[in-house]
Amino acid sequence: MAALSGLLLVAAVALWRPLRPWRRVLVRARATRPERPVRLIPVLLIGVLFITVAGWLLAGDRGAVLSGVAASCSATAVWTITQAHRAHQRNRAADEVARGSSELAALLRAGHPPARALGLVAESAPCFAESAAHFRIGGDLTEALQRVGDRPGYEGLCGLAATWRIAQRTGASMTTFLDDLATRLIDERELRRSVGTELAAARMTGRLLGFLPLVGLGMGYLIGGDPVAFLISSVGGLWCLALGVALAVAGVVWSEKLADRAGQLR
Repeated sequence: MAALSGLLLVAAVALWRPLRPWRRVLVRARATRPERPVRLIPVLLIGVLFITVAGWLLAGDRGAVLSGVAASCSATAVWTITQAHRAHQRNRAADEVARGSSELAALLRAGHPPARALGLVAESAPCFAESAAHFRIGGDLTEALQRVGDRPGYEGLCGLAATWRIAQRTGASMTTFLDDLATRLIDERELRRSVGTELAAARMTGRLLGFLPLVGLGMGYLIGGDPVAFLISSVGGLWCLALGVALAVAGVVWSEKLADRAGQLR
């Protein structure tokens, strides 16, 4: 056990030291790159591996399997909830962009100056606030819109930036371009809602399938067996438990990934 702990410590140091020269590069990139959500799967996998190794060090093979199973189930639940929350946030952001673009087109059509129109839109659509403030002090509006549009859910602002740039270069009417953009964003919003409704049943089915092993355990007790005792007290049972949980977790993640890919608008 002491030798294994020493090897793990050496491996951690060996992995950490090569990463140190990249700290400055990461810090510099953080100032120029848009903020992106943390990739949960690698983080959760590292957490599951750490808990499994800790269980093995404390209680041997049985501890490793039981701790790994508990950590895997918890990590899957955290990942599923986080993915649903992020999808909800992206949809809210896209709806805000669509609503703000439509209001901006209406205000410009009514004769409001661009700076005033952006300020009014920013009151009901906060995603325009940063661009409106930047434009008010004489900054480049397209650059500000592009910067906000690089964030998840606000991609429609990139289209608004391109529309604004084309109108400035060609001298064409801004309202015509904005009307077309707002119509497209509203259509995408309605399509997104429709697709989300259709995929809700598929997502629920995939999540329910992850609970089927629990139903199997209950059926085992109904026929007079003791499946839990078998799973945790024998080598074969531990292997069955680990494999079953791994397949259930893989099924849930796979179904969620398929639903996310099907729900993406191209």
